[in-house]
Amino acid sequence: MTDMLIRKLCWLSFVCLFPLTTLLAQRKAKITAKPNVIFILTDDMGYGDLSCYGNPLIKTPHLDKMAAEGFKSGSFMVPSPACTPARAALMTGRYPDKVGMGHVVGPGNKDALADSIFTIGKMFRNNGYQTMMIGKWHLGDHADTRPLSHGFDHFFGMLYSHDYQDPFVKTDTTLAVFHDNTRVIEKPDYSKLLQLYTDTAVAYIARASKSKQPFFLYLPYPMPHAPVAANAAWKGHSVAGVYGDVIEEVDDCVGRIMQQLKQLGLNENTMVVFTSDNGPWNNMPDRMFGRDIVKPWDHGSTGPFRGGKANTYEGGHREPFLVRWPGHVPAGQLSGTPCIMNDMLPTLAAATGYKAQLPSTIDGVNIWAHISGGAAKMPERVLYYLNASGQLEAVRQGDWKLRIAKAAPAEIELFNLAWDISEKHNVAERFPEKVKTLQLLLDAYAALP
Repeated sequence: MTDMLIRKLCWLSFVCLFPLTTLLAQRKAKITAKPNVIFILTDDMGYGDLSCYGNPLIKTPHLDKMAAEGFKSGSFMVPSPACTPARAALMTGRYPDKVGMGHVVGPGNKDALADSIFTIGKMFRNNGYQTMMIGKWHLGDHADTRPLSHGFDHFFGMLYSHDYQDPFVKTDTTLAVFHDNTRVIEKPDYSKLLQLYTDTAVAYIARASKSKQPFFLYLPYPMPHAPVAANAAWKGHSVAGVYGDVIEEVDDCVGRIMQQLKQLGLNENTMVVFTSDNGPWNNMPDRMFGRDIVKPWDHGSTGPFRGGKANTYEGGHREPFLVRWPGHVPAGQLSGTPCIMNDMLPTLAAATGYKAQLPSTIDGVNIWAHISGGAAKMPERVLYYLNASGQLEAVRQGDWKLRIAKAAPAEIELFNLAWDISEKHNVAERFPEKVKTLQLLLDAYAALP
């Protein structure tokens, strides 16, 4: 073989292999960088609404796949069974009453999440992330309390629930979809919001993926909060009625997000979290039934749990909770370890390598080692339950839960959630010492920062 031929073969090898090695290097760089994070939050979803959580009628193949490929919790809870408080806990890592958000706020309410408070959006921005929120805010509508004041580069969505309109709520406020702080869609058709927000999210992921910065996308969907309405293509899709249609549409929206990640090569370096803000609204007030738009059965399932939205039985607080990140979150995990929405800020800080000191007032804990498979068990701790008005009503330690409702009659209820997951059997008289121990923990809540 001549020297000339050898040089030609070497050159051809270089030309052929260079694109491949470059592609492999780029792929490795994507995988080893900080992960993108997508946090999907639904509204008023029941623990038993997904087929991977036991629903026999509603089909949720994309969320089922997410559960099979990652972490699934059977004991994830929110600190309060209402929209604003649960979202405040996610944003701040704190019990919502500690940041003045223990109750639901509507248009023009003087209470709102102050821009001086450290939030999950600020954490991600400080950590070098692009940040975007698409969906429902519901933490105040004053100029300095909206998403852009809490660490989000951009916002596309609504400031409240879509029921803040006649005939559901008496208000002179006109609902609108905002882009940043500008109203861009007046009186939006709520049956089209799921698709609108998903289209926006898919487009954002495509744009954000072109940057060297990782991205954090907070995607709080407005459904299945009443009034429920599916997009035209999803009407009659489920055998579980219009509510089932909406859940199956939500599932398809999640599927579209997952498909976008796969198509852009982001699948292995993106963590996706899915949960909801509180349990199903199975005891709606009369105001929701004006003009026969909403039906009393337009709500989800609590599965085996008692109660629902607005009360402090498990059905109002327990939520589906899924985490998927290939290569970092082992597939097929099912956890019964109690955890709470307050944990999300410190957990995502740990998962994304946030180095700065978090505020000492955060009462959530970092559960990343548990989610990522490094710690099979977590230390036992105390978890508190606030009602929809921000009043403390219950406490859990281990399997024991003490509940003393503020509304009359204020019966003292003690349950063991390992024996009695449906809270049917009050054993307060059988275990008076346990009542005393938990009562002391209830009394200690006021001293929390």
